[in-house]
Amino acid sequence: MSDNPPPSIPTGRARGRARARARTQEELDAVRMPGQLPFMSQGRGRGVTPEGRGRGVTPERVIDPEVPTGRAYHRGGSATTAQPGSSGAGSAESAASEKMAGLAIGSSNSNGNGGNGNGNGSAPSVGRGATRGRRDRATEYLPRTRPDNLVSKKGSGGEEITITANFFALVAKPNWRLMLYRVDMVPEIDNTKVRKGLLYVHKDRLGSVIFDGTVLYTDSTLTPDQKPLVLNSKRESDGQVVVITIRLVEEIQPSDYHYTVFFNIVLRRCMEGMKMQLVGRNYYDPSAKVALKQFKLELWPGYETSIRQHENSVLLCCEVSHKILRTDTVLEQMQEVFKTNKANFRSGCEKILLGCIVLTRYNNKTYRIDDISWEKHPTDSFESSKGTPMTFIEYYEGKYNRTIRDGQQPLLVSMPTLREKRSGVNGPVLLIPELCFMTGLSDEQRANFNLMKAMGDYTRQDPAKRTQTLAGFSKRIKDTPEIQEELKNWNLRFAEELVKFRARILAPEAILGAGSAKFTYSHDNADWGGAFRNWKQWSVVNCSKWAVVYAPRDATATQEFINMMLKVGPSLGMIIGKPKVFELLDNRPVTYIQTLDRVIDMKPAIVMVVIPNNKGDHYAVVKKKCCLEKPIPSQCMTATVLGKPKGLMSVATKVALQMNCKLGGEPWAVKIPLKNTMVIGYDTYHDSLHKDKSVGAVVASINATFTKFISMADFHSNQSEMTDKMCPAIAKALRKYNSVNGCLPERVIMYRDGVGDGQIPYVVEHEVAAITKCFNEAGMDEVKFTYIIVSKRINTRLFRNNGKPTNPPSGTVVDDVITLPERYDFFLVSQSVRQGTVNPTSYNVVKDTSGLRPDHIQSLTYKLTHLYYNWPGTVRVPAVCQYAHKLALLVGDSLHKMPAEGLGDLLYYL
Repeated sequence: MSDNPPPSIPTGRARGRARARARTQEELDAVRMPGQLPFMSQGRGRGVTPEGRGRGVTPERVIDPEVPTGRAYHRGGSATTAQPGSSGAGSAESAASEKMAGLAIGSSNSNGNGGNGNGNGSAPSVGRGATRGRRDRATEYLPRTRPDNLVSKKGSGGEEITITANFFALVAKPNWRLMLYRVDMVPEIDNTKVRKGLLYVHKDRLGSVIFDGTVLYTDSTLTPDQKPLVLNSKRESDGQVVVITIRLVEEIQPSDYHYTVFFNIVLRRCMEGMKMQLVGRNYYDPSAKVALKQFKLELWPGYETSIRQHENSVLLCCEVSHKILRTDTVLEQMQEVFKTNKANFRSGCEKILLGCIVLTRYNNKTYRIDDISWEKHPTDSFESSKGTPMTFIEYYEGKYNRTIRDGQQPLLVSMPTLREKRSGVNGPVLLIPELCFMTGLSDEQRANFNLMKAMGDYTRQDPAKRTQTLAGFSKRIKDTPEIQEELKNWNLRFAEELVKFRARILAPEAILGAGSAKFTYSHDNADWGGAFRNWKQWSVVNCSKWAVVYAPRDATATQEFINMMLKVGPSLGMIIGKPKVFELLDNRPVTYIQTLDRVIDMKPAIVMVVIPNNKGDHYAVVKKKCCLEKPIPSQCMTATVLGKPKGLMSVATKVALQMNCKLGGEPWAVKIPLKNTMVIGYDTYHDSLHKDKSVGAVVASINATFTKFISMADFHSNQSEMTDKMCPAIAKALRKYNSVNGCLPERVIMYRDGVGDGQIPYVVEHEVAAITKCFNEAGMDEVKFTYIIVSKRINTRLFRNNGKPTNPPSGTVVDDVITLPERYDFFLVSQSVRQGTVNPTSYNVVKDTSGLRPDHIQSLTYKLTHLYYNWPGTVRVPAVCQYAHKLALLVGDSLHKMPAEGLGDLLYYL
């Protein structure tokens, strides 16, 4: 690939950075146009509640039912026709009618991200492309992971409080039920649109029904004796009389997949009734957009909604959302790169564009940029659906009334998603940079304080503002005639008030230091930073021999910071000696490397390196030298931080604590009564350099107080390879535990982060089984094993009712009402926030042979959120998960190789 730019916007062959290879000609020849699908109906759905769970729609007489949802639900596109560059395209059916196309009769599931309010999408809600075409859904999609011998997943410890959640109950008339019918036509008709047209001729006879082309939903029986209903329709194209036979299949139970699909169809119609636009997966209101012109941004307010069966009722989860739209196009971004980096134009474009999500406003669809086809241009021709040649310029002008001004710009390549591949779509989409708008924020924009502050004024809503917005959503449903008519036809309505229920607050933990040192925080502020003015750490490794490397321009600030470090050491019970300092000749990365070679050879305990900022290559080269080539604990400081005298003493205190951790010390502990127990955390992170690789990190506790850890990381390309790499790491952790304690653990508790709900079946069937086999091979046949999936990106929001809605305090546990009946799950608010609305974390116990009660697991989880040594306060997830994330982040962003084994016993990645 050449980096020399041609006169206009360059042409040539790109290497396909996302896959680290060039696109083959076959792939480029198989291109399709945006939004193009093969001939099939767009099935919808994200899974099904397993059988035997839930009680169905809330009867109208019930006053306070609740409603979970995630961001999935049922979102579809408008009907499209065959488009240029299609590989076998035909008409894609209209969205509302095709949601159910091809569902197998009976209880079945589909892959995708649903919404249980657990952001990862755990509900059987219907989502974009979840299932297109008439294929059977995997019955394991939403497995019943709740142990059969579990009597109750409710805990009892703590103080009870009243909580409101962002859920609305779906209320039905008494004795409401949902019937499923099978529709057959003779002669057989394949076209779904025609099938619907022939059936809906009899709408007056059928009443309120939803027909997807194969199955029909109604809330009443069509015949009194349940015999098949036979109707006749005449096909307009040839006058052929078509015999329609409608047979009752069953009354759908709340545990059935179709039950949730039906409600998501109704919910989708309600969202469309609000005149909102579907962008990506969610609905937004462009008429209420907020323009931040000085930053070239637009904010579209909207909602992430989903609906599914929860513990006692069907609940609608509604989360306030904002779509960040940039007003600059991809072409403008490429032109900026051309101005600033002509010599490396193509590689520069690939660096900033590949992997980005763009929006095409002519159809409000989003695409991921996987490659740049430098040799293709808008002036190139393709064969249209009529068999005649047509240029991209002509196509977009005729189809969307969009004029393309630059005929020499290269084209963007977007590969089909996994769901699209499953539905038969295999050709990439070619996009015009001039018509693609950037979405999200760049790293530079995120670093812009004024931009983030201006945006946060709208997006960072506190509980009072958020509940007010949700009340507006409820009122909008109530005041929209089309929505009320739709719900009335089905004898349904949404509750106007948010769900209320009882939750519990766990007692604050005492933070323990050496000797009698102890600190207790308050419920509303789980922070113990104030303890370190005079604190004896749980264990200390003195830092008498260390080195500091800095650039000439940072000499004064560095010396001042060293003096502060020497001052804070005694207050932390830590001896910090005077370091040996090394001033560089300049601040080039190569100079840092050469100096570090000399410094590390002197064998200091730890080396501190002052780098200009966190934007360049300095951090990566320092960490590669200290974590790969010459393993040694290292502490990077930015000159930007050292240049701000205000608060520098607090920074010095935190750095001293970090350095103690990196040397093997333990700043604090909490009381955890479990004995002979190992806690393991696992998380993944996509490698930023090798797009086809991901980093998996394992961090395991190796002592009785859960304050010392062993850390390992490795690369994998798929789930199977991930499991193959995970088990040897766990086996190594067990050997380390044995060498430290003289015995293997009797109990292992694993917190697994980075799992989407569609991956749960694989995790349960393969990963848990592989880990169990690992225990057996280690001679731990009787080990008590608990495996917990941790989900941070969820849509559930909790509010405490104290007159005015506020954030629930740290330690709030929810294990009923909005949890899922097929799971052993709970929500925990462990962190304290001062701005916006707090995000709870979802925990799903998929295997438990420990014999621990729900109270014990909830309490242990909360205790472990206190042991992350990079922050003097509680964090969102157990410390082992946060450590695993930090390690995976370091390897995936900076090292791109496995770290040296010699550092595995230290928290060198903090």
